[in-house]
Amino acid sequence: MKHVSSLWLGWPVAGLFLIMLWLAGPAARAQAPAWQMATGAGGAYSKVTATTTDASGNVYSAGNFTGTISFGAISLTSTGGTDMFITKWSRSSGSFVWAQRAGGTADDYAAAVAVSGANVYVAGGFASSTAGFGSIVLSNTAIGANDVFVAKLADAGTTAAFSWAQQVGGVGFEGASALAISGSNVYMAGTFSSQTITIGSTILTKSSTNPIIDNGFIAKLSDAGTTGSFAWAQACGGRAYPNRLAASGANVYVVGNFTGGPTSFGNITLTNVAYFDVFVAKLVDMGSISSYAWAQQAGGTGADQAFAVAVSGSNVYVAGIFDSPTASFGSVTVATAGTFDVFVTKLTDAGPSSTFTWAVRAGGTDSDAATALAVSGTSLYLAGGIGSTAAGFGNSTLTNAANTQFNQDGFVAKLTDAGSSAGFIWAKQLGGAGDDLVNAVAINGTSLYVAGYISPSASFDNQTIASPVGATVGFLASLTDPTLTATTPALSGAAFTLAPNPAHTSTTVTLSALPGTASATLTLLDALGRAVRTTTVALPPAGLRHELNLTGLAPGLYALRVAAGPATVTRRLVVE
Repeated sequence: MKHVSSLWLGWPVAGLFLIMLWLAGPAARAQAPAWQMATGAGGAYSKVTATTTDASGNVYSAGNFTGTISFGAISLTSTGGTDMFITKWSRSSGSFVWAQRAGGTADDYAAAVAVSGANVYVAGGFASSTAGFGSIVLSNTAIGANDVFVAKLADAGTTAAFSWAQQVGGVGFEGASALAISGSNVYMAGTFSSQTITIGSTILTKSSTNPIIDNGFIAKLSDAGTTGSFAWAQACGGRAYPNRLAASGANVYVVGNFTGGPTSFGNITLTNVAYFDVFVAKLVDMGSISSYAWAQQAGGTGADQAFAVAVSGSNVYVAGIFDSPTASFGSVTVATAGTFDVFVTKLTDAGPSSTFTWAVRAGGTDSDAATALAVSGTSLYLAGGIGSTAAGFGNSTLTNAANTQFNQDGFVAKLTDAGSSAGFIWAKQLGGAGDDLVNAVAINGTSLYVAGYISPSASFDNQTIASPVGATVGFLASLTDPTLTATTPALSGAAFTLAPNPAHTSTTVTLSALPGTASATLTLLDALGRAVRTTTVALPPAGLRHELNLTGLAPGLYALRVAAGPATVTRRLVVE
């Protein structure tokens, strides 16, 4: 990789946008929950780079290893250099169910994993002349090059097998950094240094003739079961490096960093301030093509980068690092306490545009980084590494056990989104005297899973993952957040009415009470799915009756979406 992120990490179809606005009261400090489970991969070298969960609570991880490693009773052996692994861990049994190896005789890596039903997708890059994915073999485009791969495994419960694998490559270095799933659509992001690369029927040309300069790309594959094919590809703003993706319906969100002056995302141009700036962009997938809807930048005069994104309705959360003395996120400014600090920011997606709503920082006087982010309702879970001797997360302070910025500890922290602001609730660390980092975080039910690597041994409260001196070990750990046990009744159609409908100047919204939910967001969308009016109202214990003003709206077909807690429902509204 040719950008600073390597220091830290081992998509017009009209339609209604899914809009949820999660609101909560001001954040307060709370005690961090205890670690429930921590397990490491046996062997001399392994790193978990990505983790996700399925509806049944199984945890899937992807990463890299050399030599022979073990996941419980399952052993994998690399065929030469660095190979890839994909594993499934069962919450019900508390053990690894299966593990798969992929790669060849050179250095190959997995950067991202995603799950949809029984389909498991993994992406990364391979430098081997040939790389095996089960019985499927991909051949590198050129000697000494690095090609992109994306592959699918079918999870049969206690076993898994590769169904298909696709590659993208040229004479240079190409690699994938992110995956996201929406139905049978698989979205992938990465970088390429070849002057041109062909992705399906699309040829992307690099913005520079300099062979050491990378450009970014985003591509869509359609999964047809036993085969996968590329549907479209977009350049990702020239010298823009995408690090993560999130998908919600036909909307695809990409985050990363860009440099080298003005950078274009479709017909939108962002101008680089200094070294690296943060970018957040949205594409709308229109089937066989895609289009950028908006792009935003953030940062200051230093090296600022986004490493994580999570989406909940119209809320787009982004996290990463900044070392600018001050970094701007729209009208919100945060300041560093030293070198690299952590940032978390929220954008509100209004369809064809977006705005930054809030931004918060965390960290200390040395180098700290956020590498992963997950969202559930109003709760955000942030993870990464701290190199500062003491790193502040709101009122919580974590102390680096290694006491050096070059041997960081891993962390996970919780924030609450209070609408126009946010605050840290608790922060928790893991690690020891070596270098430890959390690369991934995922939520399932009441459990929060984190994964990454430790070196050589690390503590998770009273649990320890031990490893030989000099070894780097991939790990998976979990904790239970009791606030995730609170359940909110489903927002059913019977609980939400509009009258009169058709309406002229106003209509009354009636919503049944939802215990534990203090507010609701009402979003009126036109026939093209564009938000025309949005309001947030208190949700009384007896339920809601709210008069919605329709004055000034052109006659036609609209939709009112109500978001309250972890639920949404939409009603058609006719304005006459």
